[in-house]
Amino acid sequence: MRMVRIKVIVIILFYLLLKLPLISQNMGDFREIIPLPSKDTLVINRGLGDWWFGANVGYSGNYYFGKLKLPLTEHVYEATIPFPDSLINFPSGSGSGYMAGIFGEWNPKGSDWGASLSLQLIDFRRGSAVTDPSEDSTHEEYEAITDFNYISVSPSARYNFSAPGFYALGGLDFDYCISSKLVNKLKFQNTGNIDQERRNLMTNTKIRIGFHFGIAYEFLVADINHKFRLLFSPYITLNGGTNVMSNFNSSRNQLYAKIGLFIKLGPDEVTKDTLMFDANYKPPPDAYATSRRENGPFFGGVDEVLLAYEAKPVERSQVSEEVAEKSTIDVVEKVNTTTEPQRKITIRAGQRKTYFFPSSASTSLTGDAREYLDNVAEYLKANPSSTVRIVGHSDDQGTFSQNQKRSEDRANQVVQYLVSRGISKGRLFPRGDGARVPVGDNRNEEGRKRNRRVEIMIVQ
Repeated sequence: MRMVRIKVIVIILFYLLLKLPLISQNMGDFREIIPLPSKDTLVINRGLGDWWFGANVGYSGNYYFGKLKLPLTEHVYEATIPFPDSLINFPSGSGSGYMAGIFGEWNPKGSDWGASLSLQLIDFRRGSAVTDPSEDSTHEEYEAITDFNYISVSPSARYNFSAPGFYALGGLDFDYCISSKLVNKLKFQNTGNIDQERRNLMTNTKIRIGFHFGIAYEFLVADINHKFRLLFSPYITLNGGTNVMSNFNSSRNQLYAKIGLFIKLGPDEVTKDTLMFDANYKPPPDAYATSRRENGPFFGGVDEVLLAYEAKPVERSQVSEEVAEKSTIDVVEKVNTTTEPQRKITIRAGQRKTYFFPSSASTSLTGDAREYLDNVAEYLKANPSSTVRIVGHSDDQGTFSQNQKRSEDRANQVVQYLVSRGISKGRLFPRGDGARVPVGDNRNEEGRKRNRRVEIMIVQ
């Protein structure tokens, strides 16, 4: 009955997980802007931490193979049963199980590799094997039911794929058997399916060494108290190892698949900065605000409402007569007809600009990007409450860590340039997304060039 309840819970849990959208939102950073009584502004940036702790639960499907020889117990089985030396040879069998334990993981941000340690406090595995029916009229058959209870320690390594949230895992299993049970059954199928059950002695393997490898996917479930993140990570692994029992010249072994869930809780990495209040700040001219809804690569699957403004000239009829008179001023304009007018770049809140890089390894800003950033710096000086969000990207021509570093370097190049133009670093929010958010086809150079980019957005 307990096994049935656990199976139902696991099936419902994984059905709900499959219904969730595959968006690894835990890759994103959170930002809080808090006005202070001093009129300064506190900016809190929160990103993924390196350490995670939690629970590991799941279900296993077991396949038993190898020799299994068991004696006839007491006098339940008659001597006329045709098994030499009163030993029954059982074929391969199958079964199921469940496990629950605690879990810890180290997964450094931006790295290809991580490591984890899982301690299964409950690891129950059941197997069943049935002989062929006898050829007489009773069609007697024998069933061996084996139960094993383990405490298991499993160190693992993980490799992060370029697809957000997906990773491979593999490692060792050290099983210590704390209890076991073997039950023999004699079944008379043609006489009302009568069972005669007896327990049998079994010499289990106390310490078993095994292996596991598989694949997993993790996603954000909750942001807790603005300090921690709760992640779910469903996984499937294939497990094997040394024999589970060896008495009566047996050599029984086991392969099993685990379908489980890591429940991870980890602290965020927090940085803080203060934007100082500028008493000399003069607000920009009156403007009409418009809004548009955009879906972009800054946060996958999340809509952003961006504010854009454009200064509109005010009709003279709207201005008081006194102000209108004062605004009538004779202006002598000196025009240099020999000089080409300088190109004007318009900067506005909500504006997003993208600049590309000529090669996979290049991270230096182009001349067009620097010219645009010069105008951004002037805009930020005139608008002290505005900030800039910067996201670097790369193509897939490298390892996960190489692509991640290139994307971060491209975003940091923008930060360094704006800081050199007198902008506070606390107003700049860079992030590298590696090759996880392509906008072009990485199978050709034209698509890869579109993916080698940095995106700059002005936030009001």
